[in-house]
Amino acid sequence: MKYFLVILCCSIAASGAAQNILNRSLDSYQAGKLDEAKLLIDSAMTSELYAQQSISWYLKGFIYKDLYKENTSSRFGESARMQAITSFNKLLEIDTLGEYEKEARQNLVFLATTYYNQAMKLTQEQQLDTAVYYYKNFEEVYVPLNDTTISLEDSKAKFYFALGTGYVRRDALDPVSDHGHRALQAFEEVLAIDSMDKEANYNIGVIYYNEAVSKILEIDYDDADILAFGKFEDQTIDLFKKSLPYMKRAYRQDPKDKNILEGLAGIHFGLREFEVSNKYKMELIALEDR
Repeated sequence: MKYFLVILCCSIAASGAAQNILNRSLDSYQAGKLDEAKLLIDSAMTSELYAQQSISWYLKGFIYKDLYKENTSSRFGESARMQAITSFNKLLEIDTLGEYEKEARQNLVFLATTYYNQAMKLTQEQQLDTAVYYYKNFEEVYVPLNDTTISLEDSKAKFYFALGTGYVRRDALDPVSDHGHRALQAFEEVLAIDSMDKEANYNIGVIYYNEAVSKILEIDYDDADILAFGKFEDQTIDLFKKSLPYMKRAYRQDPKDKNILEGLAGIHFGLREFEVSNKYKMELIALEDR
């Protein structure tokens, strides 16, 4: 921060007396009077003289970033963050000499991560649609920077796994709605990055397996006619078949995971492949006997 203030003071001073409003905005910023600094910088930006200068956007970016940090839980804070992002992006655009490029990029990375952290927090709070909105904002800010300090693939995989887990929890509370389908979509995003991800494969396998079991439990065998029963049987077998490749991939990643072994035993039992089902049951017993 001290480095920023020194650079900013020198830059404004070198610009001459005509920059008085910027000096006043900076003075207010240094004094911690952010609202006053905001009013002054916004006033300055109504003039083409200031709007065409890198130093103006540099100062505006810092003022609005600090306003966001002081108001993270309010609509004003949301607006301040967006203004800070706009300011630093504008700075990158007009700073042809690259005087402020490093700091502009650092601040944009920081602001992007606030969107990501907020998205992750919201998945825990079951505000899943809003979490997606903030994650998309993270990508929108971060991707154009071509920055390497954050692994975009890792960040995306972690977010979509958390999102899928959130939809699984929601489906357990509200199985009537289509939360399971949205969970599948989220876990597939993880697999698009790493097709062998153990947890994503396992969760998809469980979703299809549970759907098959639910259908079995729901049917009234006394009332079902032959044609309806045949159709029902085809549907459940299809779901078990959909589950199997995902559970197999999870098994290849960790053949000693008890949950995966139980899943494979159940899937093959549902497919009437009893010998294979018993194989996984024996593996499970061997683990439990250790």
